[in-house]
Amino acid sequence: MFQQSSYDTKIAVLEERLSVYEQMMSRIDSAIQKISDTSQNISKMLAIHNEKIEQCNKTDDIIVTMIEDIKKTSKEQHEEISRNLGERIEKVEKKVESINQFKWKAVGAIAIIAFLAGIIPTVSLLLTPRTSPATIEKAK
Repeated sequence: MFQQSSYDTKIAVLEERLSVYEQMMSRIDSAIQKISDTSQNISKMLAIHNEKIEQCNKTDDIIVTMIEDIKKTSKEQHEEISRNLGERIEKVEKKVESINQFKWKAVGAIAIIAFLAGIIPTVSLLLTPRTSPATIEKAK
């Protein structure tokens, strides 16, 4: 009888341990299920983030392309404006040069006229013969 009760005690202890192990296994299964769910959620989040990153990369590429286009257009506009300004500056320089030439021609013409005006009275005096004044004398 002593052995029977010893066996019963051992069986009871084993049953208790088995119950504890079953609870632990249940908890482990629950934990594994939660880890699996969390892993799936993380995978979904990573997929969503990868899509967002790809969209950002595409957007960045589009922005870079637009910036390059704007840079090219701005450079072309700058060159056109520079060319137009260069042509305008050349026209203004030609006009200033022609005005300067006219000014010097006018100064020269005025100098010649002034010189001739100063010489003409002197030349006319030289060219006209001197006449002695007529005097009336009394006859003796």
